Amino acid sequence: MQLQEYFDQLAPTWDEELTRERVKCLSSIVKELGIKPGYYVLDIGSGTGVLLPFLIAELGDEGKIVALDLSAEMLGQAKAKNFPPIVGFAQADILAIPLADNSVELAICNSVFPHFSDKVKALREIARVLRNNGRLVICHTMSRAMINHLHQSIGGVVAHHFLPHEFQLKELIKQAGLKVTHFEDGPERYLVVAEKSVC
Repeated sequence: MQLQEYFDQLAPTWDEELTRERVKCLSSIVKELGIKPGYYVLDIGSGTGVLLPFLIAELGDEGKIVALDLSAEMLGQAKAKNFPPIVGFAQADILAIPLADNSVELAICNSVFPHFSDKVKALREIARVLRNNGRLVICHTMSRAMINHLHQSIGGVVAHHFLPHEFQLKELIKQAGLKVTHFEDGPERYLVVAEKSVC
């Protein structure tokens, strides 16, 4: 089974996995990012739009969000929620983001980074669309160890979709021309922030 097909099948019941604790965690993470009205935000692996309400709350009606996902069914679920016009949708692979160079202030990968088959190329593609001083955020509502165990226990197409060790991840991010400014790996959340610095 291909990854797109796997997530297409999960789309109708995906929101059932969203517990009150996870919602609270994601809300806190987004609030901490200091998103300002007018920001251009790329929500990578947006799925059914789990992050969109929190991003919209920070942006108000100023700015733009592109919800990008490989799965058409996931995006279909998100579109059905009738988000405001600042939200646009793009079905695309992370290795071919349909945005211009240096166009977004923030690219956020919530619960998706382990699924990137070529993490170096994915990070370089994200770096391409980030503006100078733009930020990449990688986040989960559980620790690295818990994520990796979960994917291993699910098996199948995601059996080996792991979050790299801290040292390895920082090296991958560095290779993409970004610099880690925050790293956190706790039982209730995993959060990495990296910045694209002006050369």
